[in-house]
Parts: sequence; C-alpha cells; structure tokens
Amino acid sequence: MTQSQESFSDLNDNGLLDLDVYFDFTCPYSFEAAHWVKDINDLMGSDVMAVRWRFFSLAQVNAEKENPGVKIWDQSSGGANTDGLLAFAAGGAAYEQGGEDALLKFFMALGRLYHVENLSTSDPGPIAQAWKDAGLSGQAPDGSGQLNLQKLKEDHTEAVEKYNAFGVPTLVFEEHRAFWFRLKEHPADITDSLELFQHIQRLAMGFPSVESYKKVLPEE
Repeated sequence: MTQSQESFSDLNDNGLLDLDVYFDFTCPYSFEAAHWVKDINDLMGSDVMAVRWRFFSLAQVNAEKENPGVKIWDQSSGGANTDGLLAFAAGGAAYEQGGEDALLKFFMALGRLYHVENLSTSDPGPIAQAWKDAGLSGQAPDGSGQLNLQKLKEDHTEAVEKYNAFGVPTLVFEEHRAFWFRLKEHPADITDSLELFQHIQRLAMGFPSVESYKKVLPEE
C-alpha cells in the first residue's frame, strides 16, 4: 500500500515516515504497541514507513530513583535492579544477527512467552525458546558470560538525553516528535489500527503547542 507524501511531515527529508519505537520486554503496553505498529508497518510497506525498534529499560528508571547515576548495563546479570537484562542482551544479539526484522521476531516471541504464558525474561530457558521461535541461528546468550548491553546503553541514553523519555512505549516520529502512551489492547481491525495511528501521528507532529496529554478515565 502506498500513502501520499502530504499525509505526513517528512522532517528527515528522505521520502519515508521514520518511526522509532522504544520498548521494554517486560512492559505489557510495549508488547501491545509492537503488535499494533507491526500491523501498520505491514500495511504501509517499507517504501512508505521505516521502523526502528529501540531499547528502554524500566529497571534503569527505577534504579536511578534509588541511586542517581547508576547504570544497570554496567552491572552483571543477577545484581540489584537488573531484572530483564538477559532479554536485552539476547535482543541485542538478535539485532546484530538480522537487524530490525530479527529483533522484532525475537521481541514478539519472547513477549508471547512472558506476557501470555507468564514465563520469565531473566531465565535462560524462555530466552532460548524465543530465540528458536524467532528462527535465529546459533545460541542465545544464557547469562553465563559477560552480557553485551551496548545497544541498551546507546538506545536508553539517547531516549533520555535527546527526547527526555521516561517510560514505554515511546514513539518518536522523524527523530523529532516523541509520544508516550499506553495501549491496553491493540486493535484487531486494521482500519481501527490505522485510524489510531493517524490520530497519534497528527497529535505528536501537527500540534507542537500541545505539551502533554492524558486521557482521564472514570473509576469503574
């Protein structure tokens, strides 16, 4: 499917809608957003939309609240505030092996095991299973050696320093407009998915005077 140039602001001037999606493997809202963005990306096509999957650690956010200046990617797995580091290491390895596509497949596979089947992201077993389900070659990191968390370090640091990100999922349009939100459940219908995406895109990119936005829900 193609989309007219006028339907989005091409701030990067490359003919594509660039979208960075910051996520944490343990965040259910990130998992739902990943399904949703994948549906949109499949609909629009690579000739219209370019998605990059970026890491953001909620454990790092919580650790900094207790100990300002701490960086969990400098610690070994199993230390304080390092829950989920093995997932980030495996995700980084998937990215090195096959780029964005491999990382997304691993994210979706591990997300199903964690959010649907209630398995751990810190256990080598589910990590290895997700690695296999994603069709990756070789062995997934199992935590027995030093974890390579360079992608986590770079992505999280950029999210905070460049976009003042504080949580996930955070969408960044054209490397300029960041939008944090919570999606309880991704739309089952692609028309609803596209409509939601267009609303968020317009709000994020078309109304710079809107500094923050929060939907107020009544008590049930």
